Amino acid sequence: MSEIKHGAPEIPNPLRVFMTFESTGWFDTSKEQKEKEILPALNQILESWRDNGSELLGTFDRDIFTAGHAGPNNWHACFLFNIPDLQTVTNMTHSFREAGLDRYFRLEASIGRPFFLVEK
Repeated sequence: MSEIKHGAPEIPNPLRVFMTFESTGWFDTSKEQKEKEILPALNQILESWRDNGSELLGTFDRDIFTAGHAGPNNWHACFLFNIPDLQTVTNMTHSFREAGLDRYFRLEASIGRPFFLVEK
């Protein structure tokens, strides 16, 4: 077994980013507003993220055993990305503000690194 070293964690390149996605005002909208306004705007943003240099590693949606507001976890779904730089992360979160989707969803990014015991 190799020796475990406890130096300062190195910031990975690309950045490993965990984004949580919470429905907030979504529940206060009509079916028509969801279908004609909100979902098209959300899909457009998610599509734009495919072209910004980031790599989607996986997603997770908690809706199998939940319904309604997020509860104590404060998120409904999450995305795991490798993202080239901090500005791209900022641009991704800002895209919700710019499109007005921050009225319906909360998006938060956390930066970490691959877990050293599993990924080398």
